[in-house]
Amino acid sequence: MQKAILRLSKKSDPSDFYDLNFNILDTPFTQKWIDCVLEAQQKQYPISEPWAIYNINNKLDEDFIRNNLNRLIKEVDSVEELFGFAVEDVRDQDTLNKVHSIFEKHHGKLDEWLTNPLFDGKPQSFRKNLSEINQFVHACENLNGSPKVRVVWFDLPKQKRFTEQDYALFTNEIKFGSIYTLYCDVGKPIESLAVDNDDHHHDVVPNIHYSADCVVFFKSSSAEDKEKLEKKIKSYLEQKKDFLEQKGYTIGDPVLTTGRIELARIDSDLTQQQLLDKIKDYDNIQSFFII
Repeated sequence: MQKAILRLSKKSDPSDFYDLNFNILDTPFTQKWIDCVLEAQQKQYPISEPWAIYNINNKLDEDFIRNNLNRLIKEVDSVEELFGFAVEDVRDQDTLNKVHSIFEKHHGKLDEWLTNPLFDGKPQSFRKNLSEINQFVHACENLNGSPKVRVVWFDLPKQKRFTEQDYALFTNEIKFGSIYTLYCDVGKPIESLAVDNDDHHHDVVPNIHYSADCVVFFKSSSAEDKEKLEKKIKSYLEQKKDFLEQKGYTIGDPVLTTGRIELARIDSDLTQQQLLDKIKDYDNIQSFFII
């Protein structure tokens, strides 16, 4: 059985680290994901969100997120003004939706930025800062949410598409200590649009592509949580049927499947609370690899 290892460390002392071990599930999809992770390892793509440890310690707090978000907006606007405002309240969903829509408009879907004249002649930091703004928007939206760790690689190609067989493995349930696929398209998926009342988004973009990017949850969803979410999704699909058809989707199309695929499960003798206590002092994602 192959294993995935997530190494967390202290930013102030990389030699102080803790490894979380996971048993990779044997499903028709997991080998595809393994191949993506191995590509990231071999080509040494950097982890783009080493700080993305959510609701496990107090490091990723409102001040940290707001300061970094506004720093990045200021740096982008100093090259070319795309935003023209600062974020005052990181819990203001309407403002977050507006920031995300600006990122979505200028970055484009997945690799569209490669042919976008906006990036011609600009430093590489310009696109990196724009991408990181999007990441900090997600950090805002996850304040006080589920404890989790997002593992995302910068510049990792995201061209592989889920198949109908893959969609059959999707679930809206989450389990403590499991690794899942992470939404990697540019836009808003059905599940996000169903809950955040986004009037600024440019397009609905369901779960189409996958990559090595993944997320580890450290809290299980309840049956009530799952049922509540699925009711909202069903309501959204019914209300937006005409809009979705205009975008080329039909209700019942597998591509409109919501959720994520479970990839691996934690291998530990510790209780859930003991595990959370063990990792709460770490604030840096040092590496993620498969053996």
